[in-house]
Amino acid sequence: MTDLSTLLDAYNRQARLYPALLTILPCLLLGFAVFPPVFTGNIGPLLLSLLASCGLIFLLAEASRTFGKRKEVELLNEWGGWPTTLWLRHSTEYLPIATKARYHSFLTRSVPDLIMPSSDEEKNDPTRADGQYDSAVHWLKEQCRGKQFSLVLKENTAYGFRRNLLGLRPVGIFVSLFALAVPVVLIAAKFVQPLRGSECLEVVLRNPQLAAAAVLAFISIWIWVFAVSSRWVRQAADGYARALLAACDSPPAMKGAQ
Repeated sequence: MTDLSTLLDAYNRQARLYPALLTILPCLLLGFAVFPPVFTGNIGPLLLSLLASCGLIFLLAEASRTFGKRKEVELLNEWGGWPTTLWLRHSTEYLPIATKARYHSFLTRSVPDLIMPSSDEEKNDPTRADGQYDSAVHWLKEQCRGKQFSLVLKENTAYGFRRNLLGLRPVGIFVSLFALAVPVVLIAAKFVQPLRGSECLEVVLRNPQLAAAAVLAFISIWIWVFAVSSRWVRQAADGYARALLAACDSPPAMKGAQ
């Protein structure tokens, strides 16, 4: 069996590959219901190893990232910018005033050739002010690479996972609808002749895998439609912004930047 940990690091597995696998999961379950020997015998692991050798795992991860990045453009327009930038603005109230002032002071002292804008400067030239905030955040991201910033990595992974899943949402709905339609049609084909209620139940019980695949596909559709949303992604984005900016108060960041 192919070990995914040897092919992709933790971030790429969790933020990029897993959304792609969840997207095609209903079809995989449908395949198990229709062709169980392929998954329960020796063919399945051999097929997976072959596909991994041909680069399918990387293709799925890259496709997930591509769809997520496309959606990210829409999200940033909807939010009005990166959450980290929004949190650093004087005009917002995501952070307590004292905390925001402390972050501004730290970034002004630490980032080469950067002076964080004042409230009046931000008001007079918001585009330039956002550029300075973005530059400061970019510097901070580079300082927060390492095991001592595990919370930053965890929140960034959560954001990447949700963003990519939202980007794949149209594909996921289509795949789930297909995975729902096939077992419904196959089971319905058993009802060509008029059957009594007990006989209908017997037909369904004789096809438990197909029935389970249909139920799971229906649940998947519900999740795609009602659970995967821009608000859900924004929650993760705010969590990442909070963890990243809080690194300004952490000893490793202070020591590395001074």
